[in-house]
Amino acid sequence: MYKLHKALYGLKQAPRAWFSKIEKHFIEEGFEECMFEHTLFTKTGSNGTVLIVSLYVDDLIVTGDNEDLMVQFKEAMIKKFDMTDLGKMSFFLGIEVTQGKNGIFICQRQYAESILRRFGMFDCNPIGTPMTTGVKINKDSKGVEVNETQYK
Repeated sequence: MYKLHKALYGLKQAPRAWFSKIEKHFIEEGFEECMFEHTLFTKTGSNGTVLIVSLYVDDLIVTGDNEDLMVQFKEAMIKKFDMTDLGKMSFFLGIEVTQGKNGIFICQRQYAESILRRFGMFDCNPIGTPMTTGVKINKDSKGVEVNETQYK
């Protein structure tokens, strides 16, 4: 993940100007813009390696299947846009990200705690399920049958 140091902050049109600039750069560098998610760019190397970049305003997430290609990309972006490499992602948009050999896990604990603080409920009594546990629910014998696949 990267943090941009220089940009057109403060102007109403700044986000669009920044996106146009970085989008142009990615296209010139051989990236393809995803037709369904315009802030997602992919680049496939001649040997089949893949580099994926996701952009959210001035934060970038980079991943791929070739470590050398990712390092080259990071170095080029740092030079071109005066960015800082923040290393392995641990937070993104308020979501805690934990990466390990068993997978990538996300957690919104900080976000939930900030909401509890904002509404004066931080010291409330937490409960895992907002209903009584162990309650047996019986089928309503007088109920009308419905097409259960309609709601899937």
